[in-house]
Amino acid sequence: MDRRAFLSGLAVGALLPHAAAQAEKLAEKPAEESVERLFLSAKADASDRFFVSGFDSAGNEAFALPLPTRGHAVAPHPRKAEAVIFARRPGRFALAIDLTAGEVLARIDSASGRHFYGHGVFSADGALLFATENDYAAGQGVIGLYDARDSYRRIGEYRSHGVGPHDIRLLGDGTTLVVANGGILTHPDAPRAKLNLATMAPSLAYLDARTGSPLAEARLPREMHQLSIRHLAVGRNDAVAIAMQYQGPSGDLVPLVGVHRGAGKIELLAAPSDVTREMRNYCGSAAVDSSGAVLGVSAPRGGLAVFWDLASGRLLSTAEISDGCGIAPGPAPATFVVTSGLGGAFLVDPHTGERRVTAPHLDPGDHWDNHLFLASLAG
Repeated sequence: MDRRAFLSGLAVGALLPHAAAQAEKLAEKPAEESVERLFLSAKADASDRFFVSGFDSAGNEAFALPLPTRGHAVAPHPRKAEAVIFARRPGRFALAIDLTAGEVLARIDSASGRHFYGHGVFSADGALLFATENDYAAGQGVIGLYDARDSYRRIGEYRSHGVGPHDIRLLGDGTTLVVANGGILTHPDAPRAKLNLATMAPSLAYLDARTGSPLAEARLPREMHQLSIRHLAVGRNDAVAIAMQYQGPSGDLVPLVGVHRGAGKIELLAAPSDVTREMRNYCGSAAVDSSGAVLGVSAPRGGLAVFWDLASGRLLSTAEISDGCGIAPGPAPATFVVTSGLGGAFLVDPHTGERRVTAPHLDPGDHWDNHLFLASLAG
């Protein structure tokens, strides 16, 4: 372990002495039917101004806070009504938000030589924020560490053990991070250029949240090295679902969704060729329903949401939603909410593919961005 990772480990060790116990307490906390929730997403309005928004299931907007540039994903705090919105890659800012007051609590600027990749996750007790970042001089991914109890002061970083880390999640033990290393080399001098498509090597990396030490790694077969592992969702028994974006020839027909369980190989989920073709080699987001049993993946370029049973890997249904990208668990098990970049939100039954307009009070002029998250307002 290098010196920076070692120092980071000391800092995290001090903040997370009982992380596993904290996660166990959270899991034992009884559900409260009356707890208010907000859907959180980045958006652009009809005038192409950027915001982060919180709205309820009827579409009543609790807040819409302006963003300096386009936003990407939100990390809800596990213990209080707070969240962090990240700028879209290669973003230089993130904002911590009070969800009850609808106010910015802190601005988080990327460290020198780093930029954000758009995603982050909190530790089980909420003391730390982990953010996917790029060390662009070295061409390596890192996980930035921020003290959420001290105005999100940056206290160190870990290696992500891959290139281009995008999504990141915390597993049920409260001490294991799983990172989607997309494998794509980028540099802020050419913000959206992909610099290594011929040699990219995506991976799923498991890290000890307390020290940054690598615990395990999963990779696709070598012939699938241009399948960029982009987005994650975690289901029952820490089944890690991966949603991918193919960087090879557009005419190729390749599987885009997989599941990784424990020490096994990545299992690629089957879909009929017409469904795979309609997904157009691009998954935009992934979510698991509130029961942890059903996986939903959006394919906005194909105007499609696709649903699988996680335990069996069986395809359940598809739903047509034009430019539907943001996806989150719905208000009941086996339901999802999907937002559209063309405006509006839809409640989807993953077993039948039936959808209906939900959140009717949303402004039809709002264009919803890539991701949608459900956050509790409970203290």
